[in-house]
Amino acid sequence: MGINKAFLVFMLYLTMTVSCGSLASPVSYYNDLSNQQPIEDILQRESEFVALDKQSPIAPKLVSTWLRVETSQLNLSGSSHVLYIEKPINSLVEFYRVLQGNVIEQVTIPQDNASYSRLQSISPHIMFAASERNSLVYIHIRSPYTVKFNYFVTSQENFKKQNQSKLFWYGIELGLLYFIALLLACMALITKRKHLALLGIYISFLAIQCSVNNGSIYFYLPLELGKSIASLNGSWLILACAMCLIYHKSCFSSMKDNKELSYLVWITTGGLVVGAAILFGMGTALSNQFQALACLVTAAVLIAVYYQCRTEVTTDIWLMAGAWLPMLALGFVWVSMQLGIITNGQMLEVSKLAIVMHILLLMFNIFVNDKKLKERVLFYSLHDPDTGLSNRYALNQYLTHLVHANTHHTLLLFRPLVIHSIRLNLGLEHANKHLNELFSKLHLQLDTYGTLTLSDQKARNTEIFRLDDCTFGITLLGKLSLSQIEQYVCILSSVFEEGIDYKGIRLVDEIEVGVAHYPLHAKTAEGLVQKAMLALSTKSDHSERWQIFDLANSVVSERRMQLSSALKEAIENDSFSLYLQPQINLATGKVYGCEGLLRWFHPKLGQIPPDEFIPIAESSGLIHSLTELVLEKGLNYQKQLVEQYPGHVLSLNISGKDLAKKELLVHLITLVNQLNLNPSQIVIEITESVTIANEIYLKNILDDYRSVGVKLALDDFGTGYSSLAYLSRLGFDELKIDKQFVMDIETSKSNQTITKAMSDLAHSLGLRVVAEGIESEQSYTRLQHYGCDYGQGYFISKPLAFEDYLKWLYKVSHSDDVKQYLAH
Repeated sequence: MGINKAFLVFMLYLTMTVSCGSLASPVSYYNDLSNQQPIEDILQRESEFVALDKQSPIAPKLVSTWLRVETSQLNLSGSSHVLYIEKPINSLVEFYRVLQGNVIEQVTIPQDNASYSRLQSISPHIMFAASERNSLVYIHIRSPYTVKFNYFVTSQENFKKQNQSKLFWYGIELGLLYFIALLLACMALITKRKHLALLGIYISFLAIQCSVNNGSIYFYLPLELGKSIASLNGSWLILACAMCLIYHKSCFSSMKDNKELSYLVWITTGGLVVGAAILFGMGTALSNQFQALACLVTAAVLIAVYYQCRTEVTTDIWLMAGAWLPMLALGFVWVSMQLGIITNGQMLEVSKLAIVMHILLLMFNIFVNDKKLKERVLFYSLHDPDTGLSNRYALNQYLTHLVHANTHHTLLLFRPLVIHSIRLNLGLEHANKHLNELFSKLHLQLDTYGTLTLSDQKARNTEIFRLDDCTFGITLLGKLSLSQIEQYVCILSSVFEEGIDYKGIRLVDEIEVGVAHYPLHAKTAEGLVQKAMLALSTKSDHSERWQIFDLANSVVSERRMQLSSALKEAIENDSFSLYLQPQINLATGKVYGCEGLLRWFHPKLGQIPPDEFIPIAESSGLIHSLTELVLEKGLNYQKQLVEQYPGHVLSLNISGKDLAKKELLVHLITLVNQLNLNPSQIVIEITESVTIANEIYLKNILDDYRSVGVKLALDDFGTGYSSLAYLSRLGFDELKIDKQFVMDIETSKSNQTITKAMSDLAHSLGLRVVAEGIESEQSYTRLQHYGCDYGQGYFISKPLAFEDYLKWLYKVSHSDDVKQYLAH
């Protein structure tokens, strides 16, 4: 009994299996090799359709494939259903609903996905009712390559939900692409990095290509505009390839030095752009061939680029190559599909996945590069680019940290004196190399000394800072004695004095050092640097190798800054006065003339002596304005003086820094002509220090002044190193003996000898002699006996304001000898 039941069950299973296998498939297909048969002919060829036993039909390349779906055999529940397919890229899809041999509905989705029903653009479909038991649906597909596609049947409600989800993800995908493209464009505009703009354009082309392929372009653009863009679908991919090559060209610095590879990239890019232009309006089949060729050529050029640039930073190369690898793989898949090696399958999904990975890797690559760029910018914001030493901003941060921690520390600033000469003679590159070698030695010796002498571990490592082009510094932690500071100065000096070898030449240097200590000399980081700079700028009278900050020097520096600030305002406000000190002809006792002496009375600082404000004017570039002021005031005074005293002579001092300026000579000539003055009654005084220069150059300048007719006098003679013979060759008319030899001539035998010798030698060379600093009648008389031609000094008169000088002249003009008037 059990055996009989088992046999019946087996027979029942076998019968069901045979019955199921004999059921007709609801889907069958037919390939129209002629590509010309319309739906009416296809309906007559039902017997030629072959049952499809696979879920995913395959449409051969450039062959019209027809699918027939018998809706009555789909076993569907519900009232209304939708049959849809995942449309292959660049393929023609047509739906026909047939009832009782007649076509009752037709839906066509062209290759560019353009449809007045935008939903058809992303999901080609046709709807049918379950009650139509005898209806058939025909699907016509024609593709430029072999494709594998899927068809689905679902309820109308599910279809609506699926498309809402599809649109959402399409929006996310395209929104992300366009957002990244816009972001890159903004970054390129702000940071001036053109390769980011190229990458943004490239991603924009990819976004357009994606939206055309999946049909979503018609959801954010009008139909006609979308169709116009879609008609150029082949061009977008080719233009993206062109942008890819230009992007790589601008990214890799080694390509700039490789002309052959640069030419290859530019020629290939030009060819791609021309190819994209040719594709305008051409057929899809040819467009696909162009796209396949463009992908192959671009891949080959990129491989050449990466091979050439393999010597650059390895990490950057691998990151860049990894970012482009998904697109390279997608390109090979695309070419293989064109050649029929593989079928389309889920090409649209694969493309989306590859593009997403590509964009994410590109963004990661940009993020890494930007991070490195920021680190590099941050590094060089705190370090010197030539030597790699920490700069003054880093020093300020470090000192501020020490101040907040209330840590005692000493700042040593030093300045190599020969580095400027090395730059001029050997160039900047070697000067930096010279510095780097010296600082390597210095680091080693400073750290070695710190390890041997300092107990504090933190104080043992000494960092070197570069404050400006020629000023460097080190910071020493702790309370150090003067002997310890001296030892550090010795280390600094010895390293620079030892020097380095360059092509068999020993390059040695020497340094100046300024020292300031926290909290003794300053309470802030900026104050400490300032005090050390003041110490560095202090010139020692005893040739010490270093100077520690001194308050007295600080007061002098502050006064100098005050005067420098007030000087320009004083010139603009005409706050200077020209005083006149009389000069007497010692042989006749008559007035010879006067010397113009500039005076400055400051409302707060009081009387400022010339030897204080003249150097400040020279260093600040205001000396030319002062010299012009002296000329204008002095020559206007001379105009008034010669009207009453025709033989009056005026002597004026000119700064050595202005002597060679042609503008000053022109100004002098203009004033002489305007005031109708006799130039021979004007004496231009030049200090002896100016004459220690190129003799030929200086003589040419003096000849220019002599050609005007003015006389030339050498001021402060005896304070320099010029010989009388040398000065005679320069063509001076007068020699002024400096007052240091005259003021104590009555008590100093040596000054008596020197003064008489200078007077005799000057006369032998044809020069007139003017003695300055006559303080007594005895000096006056002695200089007369020595044969000095002219004299001036406080015994004769102090410098006088112009009105007072006129009164003085009036009084002495009635005396036969000024000496008699002075004696009274």
